[in-house]
Amino acid sequence: MIAIGTAESLPVARQDATLARGAEPHMTTHYCPVPTGDGAALDGTQTVIVPLNRKALVAMPAERVRRLRKHLVESLRGERELKHPARSASPVRPEPEGFVGLVARTACTLCKGWCCKGGEEHAYLDERTMARVRRARPELDARAVLRLYSERVPPAAYQDSCVFHGPEGCTLDRALRSDLCNSYFCSGLGRFVKRADSADRVVVIAGGEEMRTSPVLARSLERPTGLRV
Repeated sequence: MIAIGTAESLPVARQDATLARGAEPHMTTHYCPVPTGDGAALDGTQTVIVPLNRKALVAMPAERVRRLRKHLVESLRGERELKHPARSASPVRPEPEGFVGLVARTACTLCKGWCCKGGEEHAYLDERTMARVRRARPELDARAVLRLYSERVPPAAYQDSCVFHGPEGCTLDRALRSDLCNSYFCSGLGRFVKRADSADRVVVIAGGEEMRTSPVLARSLERPTGLRV
């Protein structure tokens, strides 16, 4: 079995969406058996290793919402200064489909949003995101956009993570997220996406010593049958 991961795949290291702005960490490939119910190894099953968010959920402080609104005001001001807002608007990248989508959704569910920790109170939103939202919903003025985002802030979020990182994941629809959030894959998942055509069966492992493991995912399956914690 092929296990794909990096030292940075473990939660003790820094890995979040900001890595997209720098160099990718060095990738390593390991071969290891993954037992099934009878303990037999599944030869040829690819293992995708991702980080694991262990942050605690805490009540949302009003100060974080205030900082978010301040950032949104600055982004909306930047959107007004764009020479060609329509052409500058960031795209809404579609969610991965098929087997890649199945693996990606499973990996992100197991990970619980390790990459979101860099979002702070800006969530990587910028003037290009605001241009996209204003173009898609022209009836919204600046105050309505502020209200739209403010109402998506969850009552509780993961500590030291994105302001929109709630118990069930991101509280923003893809159409409201930054382009970076819609397109980013952590190193382990990103490596799988590039080589997905060579994999028919995948097991996702999140974390290091304290692991969360998926069932075997096969191209013939539409969704995972359950998660093993």
